[in-house]
Amino acid sequence: MSNPDQLPGKNNEIEKLTQINKKQEKRIQALEAKALQLTNLYFVFQGVILSTSSSARSNIECHHWWIPFVLSLLAAILNLFTFYFTTEKILSCREHFDQNSADLDVLRLNEGVTMADVVQVPPGEPLNREGVELRRARPDQCKKRWRRVLAYASTGLYLGFSGVVLYGCHALLC
Repeated sequence: MSNPDQLPGKNNEIEKLTQINKKQEKRIQALEAKALQLTNLYFVFQGVILSTSSSARSNIECHHWWIPFVLSLLAAILNLFTFYFTTEKILSCREHFDQNSADLDVLRLNEGVTMADVVQVPPGEPLNREGVELRRARPDQCKKRWRRVLAYASTGLYLGFSGVVLYGCHALLC
């Protein structure tokens, strides 16, 4: 049985980690909302450029195709970088959230183990401490890879859409 003095401290650590996870979850939601908003604004902007180019087809000559092309290219580059870095932040926050959740489970299931003990051990490695042998949990690697695949596929679709729009800027006017 553990010392009664350790339980309030451990409960405090569990509560702190729970609060950190709640803040991390809110941050992830805010970043996801930002990425969705960036994507929507980008689509609307490109739609305006394409619709303006197609409706001005009779007024603009073919040799001025580069004007909507450059506007679309600048928008694509700026939005792509912002989208990519926002996606990377989301992935990083999700990985930290997953590790914190795994650490929280270790704390809840093992008496006598503190957060200081847990963070000293790399994920997946055993924690040997005065007769207590356990492993610091490693978050699901399959879920981590799947998130990365989806994030990079989204970025690829973003690039593909940009390529089609850039081609459209030239094709609609010429």
